[in-house]
Amino acid sequence: MQNVSPNPDVDIDALKAQVDADIAARLEAEADYARYIHRRGFNVGDMRLLVDMDAASEVAEMPRLFRLPGSPTGVRGLANRHGRVIPVLDLRALFEDEDETKGREWLMVYGRGDDAVGLIVDSLLDRKMFARDSTVPLEDVTHPIVLHAQAAYREGEEVWIDVDMESLFSSVFNMDAGG
Repeated sequence: MQNVSPNPDVDIDALKAQVDADIAARLEAEADYARYIHRRGFNVGDMRLLVDMDAASEVAEMPRLFRLPGSPTGVRGLANRHGRVIPVLDLRALFEDEDETKGREWLMVYGRGDDAVGLIVDSLLDRKMFARDSTVPLEDVTHPIVLHAQAAYREGEEVWIDVDMESLFSSVFNMDAGG
């Protein structure tokens, strides 16, 4: 076995100081991250909606939808995403008075695998960050989707609604929340 001697060119104290500085910077970044509520935001008509950061698995151009006779209100059809057939919901049809789109539509896939559901959205997903004191009481939000909200936040003049997707899906598909 070789006798390993320390490299005289390495300053151990400087190396320890660098490691300590890196750890301190990481801890500071984590503390700063914890001061805010982080979500992904998107628009549907006049609604400003939020989901958890890791909830949406993809956003894609609107694929061809296949109508499903007898489907619940708000289900626009089925889409094939990577070999899986997923239901596609139109939140505008469920919660807005108007039927016409205001521009380009996108498909946001919420969830993964067999639990995935498509949502028709008007914008690409955007990272949103809200100060903890920007919370809006849900009783102050008048939009009907608030029945499926877990929170709401103010950003300037806009109110963003953090949607409880499990509640929404249970309501649309008339399923028990447990499955």
